[in-house]
Amino acid sequence: MAVTAAAVTAMIVIAFCVPLGWLTRVVATNRALDAAKLESRSLAGAISAVPGQSATIVQLVEQANAGTPRPVTVYLPDGTVLGSPVPLDPEVELARKGRSFTAAGPGGGRDILVGIAGPDPQATTVVRVRVAASLLTRGVARTWAIVAAVGLLVVVVAVALADRLALSIVRPMGELLSVTRRLQRGELSARVPPSGPPEVAEVDVAVNGLADRIGDLLAAEREAAADLSHQLRTPLTVLRLDAENLASEEDRARIARDIDRLEEVVTRVIQESRQSSHEKRAAAQAPTTDLGQAVRRRMAFWSILADDQGRRWALNVPDGVQPVGVSHRDLDVCLDALLNNVLTHTPAGTPFSVDVRAAGRHWVLTVEDAGPGLPGGAMPVRGASGGSGTGLGLDIVRRTAEASGGHLSAGRSPDGGARIEVSFGPPSSAA
Repeated sequence: MAVTAAAVTAMIVIAFCVPLGWLTRVVATNRALDAAKLESRSLAGAISAVPGQSATIVQLVEQANAGTPRPVTVYLPDGTVLGSPVPLDPEVELARKGRSFTAAGPGGGRDILVGIAGPDPQATTVVRVRVAASLLTRGVARTWAIVAAVGLLVVVVAVALADRLALSIVRPMGELLSVTRRLQRGELSARVPPSGPPEVAEVDVAVNGLADRIGDLLAAEREAAADLSHQLRTPLTVLRLDAENLASEEDRARIARDIDRLEEVVTRVIQESRQSSHEKRAAAQAPTTDLGQAVRRRMAFWSILADDQGRRWALNVPDGVQPVGVSHRDLDVCLDALLNNVLTHTPAGTPFSVDVRAAGRHWVLTVEDAGPGLPGGAMPVRGASGGSGTGLGLDIVRRTAEASGGHLSAGRSPDGGARIEVSFGPPSSAA
């Protein structure tokens, strides 16, 4: 807006100042010539009242040259030249015919010539007043400087006013941008005070209303998730009572451990559902987990079911520590989702393998089976896998891998089944 105001105002000032400057010069020239004409006619009138070539004419010419910056020359009929020594030229001969006119002078000046006719037509006296070029432009430079200064001042004032006007719009828009970015980061409590022009203030109010609506929806969603999770506690209690009535001590202990783990997951879901995303980020720590140790632990759990189903399985985990930027809890959820998919969606007796290998600064977990493969040969879409599952498990794995800086890919294993490859990034402190 400031640049636009400067350009528009400058064009207006130029359109006004250029004709004004030209008019100033014309007025100065006309003023100088009018003064010279008045002087020449006054002297001509005085000379015409003096008979002959008396000393009075000489005195008049000397007085005229003494009080003016414009040199005066008088050409008498007998050829005598009085005053400023300017030789005879065609202009003088033309003026002797009784004409009065303005002629070009040396250096861009002007000459005013007035013929004084006497009783004898051949006895004409000529008065010549020379106006120098500096007199024709006297005061013009000063006037131009004043006009230029005023024009520049007008442009500066216009730019300052445009800048103030722009700030009254840009500053509220900057505050609105800052609040929207805070909302984008999950700070749903951020609000922008309505300010600025009415249109901008209306946008501020709309953004605040949108943030309030989003907060209400998220709060309702968290409460609904917490209520749903809480309702799962009743079936868990029934399962625990049924497990206590089992005859086998080993079965009671195993099922009790499974129920404890399920109850722990439900409790965590209730707690996390009541937290906002901003609170979760504020409480989060830089996660670090040993991938190999987690894989061994979860395989020890799922291998019991795999053996019951008559499956052959292979585990390949290198020695040492394989640190990844995923929390212990999230990594267990990913492993459970991958292994549960194999044991649930492939026929009993189908072999599978779990492999961990290094890929630069990342660690790659590969789960392969010899089952029928993924439905459609592509990664299932969350909520619409096309098979007996929902696609939620692999979506959880994908989001966990991407959060650590890795990725998830799917394909066909050498045995014709599914191949799921998950890359986990390094811990943030080592990234």
